[in-house]
Order: sequence, then structure tokens, then C-alpha cells
Amino acid sequence: MKKLMITVAVMLFSLSFFTGCSKNSGEEAAAGITAADTAKGSEEGRNTAKSLEDADLSDLITLGEYKGLKVTLEDTTVSDDDVKAAENSALSLKKTQEPVTDRAAQEGDTVNIDYEGKKDGVPFSGGTAKGHDLELGSHSFIDGFEDGLVGAKVGETRDLNLTFPEEYHDEALAGQDVVFTVTVNSISANIIPELTDALAKELDPDVSSVKEYREKLKKTLQESKNEAAKAQAYGELLTAVQDKSDIASGDRLPAWLLDQIKADQKENFEASLEMYGIDLDTYLKQQGMTEEDFDETLDAYARSIAAQELVVQALANAENIKVTDEDLKAQYEEDAVSYGYKSGAEFEEAVKKQGAEQTFRDATLTRKVEEMLLSYADIQNPEMKRW
Repeated sequence: MKKLMITVAVMLFSLSFFTGCSKNSGEEAAAGITAADTAKGSEEGRNTAKSLEDADLSDLITLGEYKGLKVTLEDTTVSDDDVKAAENSALSLKKTQEPVTDRAAQEGDTVNIDYEGKKDGVPFSGGTAKGHDLELGSHSFIDGFEDGLVGAKVGETRDLNLTFPEEYHDEALAGQDVVFTVTVNSISANIIPELTDALAKELDPDVSSVKEYREKLKKTLQESKNEAAKAQAYGELLTAVQDKSDIASGDRLPAWLLDQIKADQKENFEASLEMYGIDLDTYLKQQGMTEEDFDETLDAYARSIAAQELVVQALANAENIKVTDEDLKAQYEEDAVSYGYKSGAEFEEAVKKQGAEQTFRDATLTRKVEEMLLSYADIQNPEMKRW
């Protein structure tokens, strides 16, 4: 597994934020504040940064009720169909292809095609390709394209009259009627192997049989559903506490706090852009944004995050929740494999090298606050609490 940049892995400032993402989860929102001192956001203030844990919150937040809040968990049931779907997904990575010459294309086949898309009789940019492999049923093309090739034979050419979705990313094509002229060059059947003990061990070296593989798969799916349900519940509970609390806003929010958030998040946003091979200026041009637009969006984001950070720290203070060295060691061990490290010690060393120790500590504190909130919650469907 490729080792992620720590600052991005621990405190991801998603690219989708600037293109209209939904509200950030509590853990993402709470994972990055190292509050600068009271120098009102100056660079000198950043250099004397301290944790929000050390700040006086009395003038910034009056915490609302946080015990006994009602919450309904997402369904955490893992069905046999869920396990089978995950198994099929894994087996598809081992699929082979066999040429088809005696029948027409059907869903599940891979067709090699040449195509040209035209709008009002004129070819449009990005709508033409030759020798493209397309799995029918993969939904990788707009609606109607793949269905329109079911039943086609090798050498056949079809005109597909289609409409781009209204929300399509290219405004020139969004909602527009087009015609794709498609020629089928070849058809291949995708052969999915049967799961055997040998293949199960190949897919997961830690198991020795199909039974063990399926049991581990079910356990992994259960853990994933549990974490998703916890994250959803925590987000709802944190929002409820935030709504019940009196939190500083506008000019009442300390400049040092906002500046620290903006500096941290901008740095991480640029780091995430690097993973796509572009810089901030290039990204802004692609999005049609100016630096002023970016700064305004970043400021609004920082204010939202500051409010959530204040709630998290106030909850920690109210319950005397601290992050100990033992907590950090355990969290490093738990997260190491997820981020591609062999041990907690190796992961910790990488965190330290990138100067993200406070970030990791903040994220660990947030997790402890999450567990506290969930322990006090009035869960409306306790049968779904499988952790």
C-alpha cells in the first residue's frame, strides 16, 4: 500500500470541498487545530502556537446539553448477499477474458469499440476514441451508451441517440442531446474464477480455506459498517450539541484560531493537489476561481471548523478527557496498517518527521470525545450497535 502523506491522511482537506461537498464529518473537522497564541494571527503568533486544549474557552463557548441525545444508527447488518458481493468483487480482479465470435454482446462482456460523439452534427471534444475497452454494465459511460451496445455483433456499427445528464461536469454538454456512432471491434467474455482454497489463500495469505476467507470477509464488512454507523451517529450528535451551545461567531472568534486553521488547511489542500500533479494556481484556473474567491471560501470553512473544534474541546474539558502517551501509542498501532506502515513505531516516526504530532493528538482526542458522546446517547435502535 502506498504510504500516504501524514498531513493529508490525518487531516484531509478534500478537493471536493471547493466544488460543493457536504458538511465534513466530526473527525475530519476536528483533526487539525493547533491554535496560535494571542498575536491575532500574525506569523509571530503562528510560531508560538499552542494547542486549543490550553486556551481559555469561557468567552468562546457555553456548552449545551450533550447527554441523552437521541440518535438512530445506520443499518449495520451484514447479509449473505453483502459477503457474496464483496467476494465477487475480489474474484473479478482475477478474471480472464475469452474472445466471443458466435454471439452478440451481452451485459458483463467487454467490448472493444471505436466511437465518435456529435452534437448537432459536429464532433465534440473528448467524444471520440478508437480501440477503447468497455465492460457492459460498468456504468462508466453516460446512461444508455452501454445498454445500446447489448445485442451488437462484432463489426456492427450503431448510432446511439443519448442525452448527457443535467449535472454533467462539462457545461457545454450538460443536458444536451448527442449521437454516438459506435463500431464494435471485438467481444470478450469475462470469466470469473470459482473460489477455491488455493485462490482464497492467494487473495488473502492469512487464510487457508474458503470458509476462513468468507468469515474474515464478513468480519471486515462488519467492522466497516460499524465504523460508518459510528461516524454518522457522531456527526449527528456533534451537530446537536453545537445547535444547543452558545458558540462565538463573527468577530468573537479569535483571529489566531482562524488563521491557524486556514494556514493548516491550505497547506494540506496544496499537499493533496500535489498528489494529482497540479499546484494551487493551476487548480484555481481550472475551477474559474480567483485567489480572493479561494480565501473567502477558506475563511468560511475555517469559521465552521472553529465552531466544531470549540465544541469538541469543550466536551473534552467537561468530561476531563485527556490524551495520554498510552492513548497515542495505541492509536499509532491501530492506524499504522491503514496508512501502509509496518508498525505503530514506524508510523509515529513518519508523523514526527512531518511535524504532525499535534494534528494526530487532536484527532485522537476527537475519537475519545466521539466514544464519550456515543456512550451517553439514547440510541433508538440499539440492535444495530454491534461494537
